[in-house]
Amino acid sequence: MAEREFRLPGSSYEELVNIIVAYGTRDEAARPGDVGKLDAVHQSSVSRNNGFLTEIGVLQGESKKLITRRGRSLALALARRDREEIRKNWRAIVATNEFLQNVVAAVKLREGMLYPTVQAYVAHAAGQPRNKPVMTGAGAIVEILKTAGLLREEAGELVATFDGELKPEDVNYAVDEFSAETPEEHEEPLVSATVEAGDGPAV
Repeated sequence: MAEREFRLPGSSYEELVNIIVAYGTRDEAARPGDVGKLDAVHQSSVSRNNGFLTEIGVLQGESKKLITRRGRSLALALARRDREEIRKNWRAIVATNEFLQNVVAAVKLREGMLYPTVQAYVAHAAGQPRNKPVMTGAGAIVEILKTAGLLREEAGELVATFDGELKPEDVNYAVDEFSAETPEEHEEPLVSATVEAGDGPAV
């Protein structure tokens, strides 16, 4: 299904949350080593997840990773443990990512799939071997979709709970603290003060 290899998370959902919060709530956390110092996450764990976080528009940049407006909004919601805002932010990310939407569509098409089957599907669709690290990352994808309210466990299976079209504008980004404007989908992301004018948005 995938035209190219999709970079899956390299950690569990819980560890991924810690990394996003570290990047999004502390401006000085621009490199994996910096994040490792700031949070209870090992540097190698951060590096394993940077590709995925860039894929979904939470981070941007090459060697120096910077948080986007979308990522900042998600990080703040996660830090506050605001379940509704977390759900909205994850849904907005899914709405802009074809790979994540395809996972939901596959579960909906089959009218339910076992959790390990969804993990295997994610690994296959991403063009990855079904080894333990990949399956852990695939599990993180499932947890993201569950947290977004797009999948739920029902009678021992995962079922799709969303019937309609996801729209990026369904989320209200955390503009109150960082900007007076509501961002558009392709707008320059809000990042820390170290961003250079030439940097483009992560999409």
